[in-house]
Amino acid sequence: MKNLKLTDIIKNIGANCDYSGDIEIKGVSTDTRTIEQGDLFIALVGEKFNGHDYISVAEKNGAAAVVCSQEVEASVPVLMVDDTLLAMHRLASYYRTLLDIKIVAITGSNGKTSTRDMTKTVLSSKYNVYSTDKNYNNEIGLPKSVFQLDDSYDIAVLEMGMNHLGEISRLTNIAKPDVAIITNVGKAHIGNLGSQENILKAKLEILEGLNKDGLLILNGDDPLLSTADTGDFKKQFTGIDNKNADILAYNIKSDIDTTEFSVKYSNDEASGFIPVLGKYNVLNSLEAMLCGLHFDIDLKTAFKALEGFQKVSMRCESEEIGGLIFVKDYYNSSPDSARVALETLESYSKNGKIVALLGEMLELGEFSAKEHENLGKMCEKNNIDFAYFVGDDFEAFKKGMSKNSKSFAKKNKAEMISDVKEYISTLPKGSAVLVKGSRGMKMEEVFEALKKHLS
Repeated sequence: MKNLKLTDIIKNIGANCDYSGDIEIKGVSTDTRTIEQGDLFIALVGEKFNGHDYISVAEKNGAAAVVCSQEVEASVPVLMVDDTLLAMHRLASYYRTLLDIKIVAITGSNGKTSTRDMTKTVLSSKYNVYSTDKNYNNEIGLPKSVFQLDDSYDIAVLEMGMNHLGEISRLTNIAKPDVAIITNVGKAHIGNLGSQENILKAKLEILEGLNKDGLLILNGDDPLLSTADTGDFKKQFTGIDNKNADILAYNIKSDIDTTEFSVKYSNDEASGFIPVLGKYNVLNSLEAMLCGLHFDIDLKTAFKALEGFQKVSMRCESEEIGGLIFVKDYYNSSPDSARVALETLESYSKNGKIVALLGEMLELGEFSAKEHENLGKMCEKNNIDFAYFVGDDFEAFKKGMSKNSKSFAKKNKAEMISDVKEYISTLPKGSAVLVKGSRGMKMEEVFEALKKHLS
C-alpha cells in the first residue's frame, strides 16, 4: 500500500478527529493479529465480534490511529464515524483513485475463483498482476484487497461475491473496474434472492462501477446472460454451444486430468489444453482469454500460459487412494456446481464404478427440498452407480434418486461415514468417487475418514 496522510483519510471518510497534526499511515488493518507498525486500525463490528474491544491491543501492536464508531480510550488519534464498515469502503474507494492500475472484476454464481486464477495466469504472461487474496470477495475482503495494491502492479484481478442485492453494487463502486466478467447466473443464494431473475439483477450491479469505456465479458452459453440488457457497454461473449459467441471453443476432448480444445476468435485460431476437466472450465478459460486479448495477449500465448494453471484446493482436485480416484470438490456446492461435477465425474473413471458422496447444498431457502430432489434426479441422469447423501433434506434427495442410494440426516453424518467405509471397500479399482457439499457441511471430514480407512 502507498502511504496516506491522516488528514486526507479524515476528509475522505467523513470522520471527526480532535488530533490537529498529521501523520503518515502505512497500511490498513481490521485484525490486531496482523497489524503492523504505522497501520490504521478500523474497528469493525459484526454479529460475533466487536473491534472496539481490541483498541488497546491494536495500539500495542503498532496502530498509528484508529477508526471507531464507539467511544474508546486511546493514546493515538481516534477517527470517529457512524459506521466503520462504511468508512472502510469510503477509504478504499478514495485509495483506488490514487492508483494508476487497471482492474478486472469477476462475479458469477459459480466459477469465480477459477476464472479469477485463470485470468491472472493469462495476464501474468505479460504484466505484473495482483489477484484477490484468499477468498477476499466480500464487503470486508475486497477493500482489503484494494489496500494491498500499489503502482508496482499493472493489473489487479478482483473477485466479487454476494448473498443479497446491493452487495456487488458497493464492491464495484469501490473497485471501479476496467473489465467486468460475469461467469454465469445459477441458483446459488436463491433462498436469499428469491429467483434467478433477481440473481441476474444482483450480478449486473457490477456495471455500476465499470469504466464507461470498459469491457464486459459474458458467458454466451448462459440463457440469462446472453439476453441480458447491459446498456451501451462494449461486450463480448464466450461460447461452446452459442456459435455466435465472439470467442468459440470446439473439438473438446477430456482425459483424466486435462481438457484439450481449439479456439476461434475473429480470424485467429489456436489449440491447446488446460489441466482441469469440464466444459465449465473451458468457458472459464475463454473468459480469461478474452481478457488477455483486451490487454494485447494473443491466443497462443494465453493457451501456453493456461497449461500451467494451478487449480484451487478443494475444487475438483483428484487423488488416487487404493486404486480409487477421489474427486474432492467440497469448497462449496449449489445446484449448478453439483450438476457440472456430476456431469464431469465419468471422465475420472478408469472402467470402474461412478459414486457420489454428497452433502447438503445450503442457502436455498424455500427452494431447498425441490433442489435436493433435483440433485437426486441429476445422479440418475448422469448414471451414478451409487450415491450417498447427508443433510436435512435427505428425504427429498431420496425421492429424486429412489434406487441405488442411501440418505442420512445431517445429525447422522458419522453413521453415513461408517456406512460409506463399508461400501467403499467393495469398489473395483478405477472407480471414481465424488465428494461434494456446501462449505458448512465439512465434507472434507468424509474424505479424510475414507483416506485413513483405505491407507
